Amino acid sequence: MFGKQASFRFLWFGQMFANLGDVLYIVCVIKLIHDTTGSVTYMSLVPFLNTSSLLISGFLAPLVINKYKLQSILFYTQSGKTVLLLVLCFIAPFIHLKILYLIFILICFIAFLDGWASPARNALIPNLVEDSKLVKTNSLLAISDQVVQLIAWPIGSILLFAWGGKNILWLTFSLFVVSTAFMWFIGNVANLHLQEKQSRLNALKEGWSIIWQTPRLRTISFMNILETMANGVWIAAILFVYVSEALHKGENWWGFINATFFAGMLFSGIFIYRYSNVLEKNLGKTMLWSSCSLIIITTLFGTTSIPWFALFVSFIYGFPQMARDVAETTIIQKSVNKQHLAKVYSARGTLIYGAFGISSLIMGWVTDQFGVRVSFIFAAVLFLFSYLVAQINKRSLFMVTTEEELNESLYPE
Repeated sequence: MFGKQASFRFLWFGQMFANLGDVLYIVCVIKLIHDTTGSVTYMSLVPFLNTSSLLISGFLAPLVINKYKLQSILFYTQSGKTVLLLVLCFIAPFIHLKILYLIFILICFIAFLDGWASPARNALIPNLVEDSKLVKTNSLLAISDQVVQLIAWPIGSILLFAWGGKNILWLTFSLFVVSTAFMWFIGNVANLHLQEKQSRLNALKEGWSIIWQTPRLRTISFMNILETMANGVWIAAILFVYVSEALHKGENWWGFINATFFAGMLFSGIFIYRYSNVLEKNLGKTMLWSSCSLIIITTLFGTTSIPWFALFVSFIYGFPQMARDVAETTIIQKSVNKQHLAKVYSARGTLIYGAFGISSLIMGWVTDQFGVRVSFIFAAVLFLFSYLVAQINKRSLFMVTTEEELNESLYPE
């Protein structure tokens, strides 16, 4: 039986291999669809189906969390993704327009499993790490995620050109196999009571009830909705228009902006990791300061016509965003009893996926009707509302969770 420290390493490395495989899988799928159809519409179905499946899966996740241990959920969901990808590897050489629906079905199932794995992973972390090290651990995981994003997309593009999509699918399958093996070795250290006798309706609404009845979580959730709506302005389609119409540059600058954004997130993650003890004492203030900073940065980015300044702003955007994400994750982990943390994360994920799906449509419509600059101003206004929510509820946001409050969250009304 492995201890908590070893189990955390297995979780950490398993997630890194899974994230790397996820990026390469998306690159391959988009390439396969493009080669088969040549249609942007068919390609745009990939993020739509991903988000829709995650939304449904996140809503149903509490039913799975009630029946299975968090470690088991991680292992079996990753195993399922591995099997589905193996199926995709076998059918990829024979894909044509009439059976393209098979790829879309596999995309839905893979995303559906991800919707169960994500809350399980986030809820498992506090069971493997001491409370005093949560900020540092969340920073470390955030850095790992950004490193994977930073290297996977360019490497995926290079390999796609050199090997072709079908061969990279097999590499992705290998990464998923390694990830599954790491998930298998996570020890049974959570020791959480399973609520198999709880009614399905109570299981589905439990996470939502805890969020609504906990002032800190309720405040964060309102901020999540507003800021996720605002972040819809950063989708690829709108950034592509921004580069063309606002900066008057070619497609390569779209890649530059994405690269500087991820680089900013990476450097900010390292900075937060280094000064995690400072952030630990100022979680609420960090969220307040971050929301205020995002108003200014989004306005600067959306109104500039200077390409190099846009790159600089894209880079510094990562600092308040990363600080906010780490602070929010830590507040949630410290505000909810470990028994119900996975259900709270599944409810939160459903909120975010729903808000982002709506935001993509709204931001696309605003861009078409009023221009890309107005879209960024609209996003800045949403960040302003988020800041006002934090300011109005500052007392609850800054409050330290007591042991009594954690115990009360075991029995939401």
